[in-house]
Amino acid sequence: MATDPRPPSPAARRGSTLILAAFALALVGIVAATVAFLPRGDRPSALSVIGGPFRLESSKGGVVDSQALKGKPFLVFFGFTQCPNICPTTLADLGTLLDTFGAEGGDVQAYYITLDPERDTQAMMQEYMASFTDRITGLTGTPQQIERVARDYRASVKRVPLPGGDYTLEHTLMVYMMDRNGGFAGPLDLNAGHALALKQLRKLVSDGRST
Repeated sequence: MATDPRPPSPAARRGSTLILAAFALALVGIVAATVAFLPRGDRPSALSVIGGPFRLESSKGGVVDSQALKGKPFLVFFGFTQCPNICPTTLADLGTLLDTFGAEGGDVQAYYITLDPERDTQAMMQEYMASFTDRITGLTGTPQQIERVARDYRASVKRVPLPGGDYTLEHTLMVYMMDRNGGFAGPLDLNAGHALALKQLRKLVSDGRST
């Protein structure tokens, strides 16, 4: 699927930033509530309740099992192939960042997990991801598998009906940085520019945690 080659306007970037901030605040609230209702005693940190195992179909063929990623930091981003603007813009921006990081010797893979498995089959994900760097792999699965992964990552998703019986999705826009143990290391900040994001990736790869 082709993406819109025009760069987003300043207004669109501001809108994306506001949306990301809103979802980030919502995520903080979800995490806080989750931790608050855990049994008293030795409680995990707020970050440790984000993430979990997954085994999903890959846009490159076969499956990706998160167990095989142990020892390797990675990135996760949720979206869907019919997302009109922000998803493809973020994927293109993330791809440029990862290619730059790769050119300086860095190695981190990113996984784009669809929240629309009904329409985003493995074949659809393969066609869609061909528009972006091969450092990003598209993942899909059954509705039950996707629901579980989204829940584990505290990713919100809302189905919004459109005229004619179609629908779109409103969802969390965060790029999750996962450390070498599969734990959440923090959000990757693409809005502040690639200099900061590259610094975050270097830190993630060096010790699995964000700055």
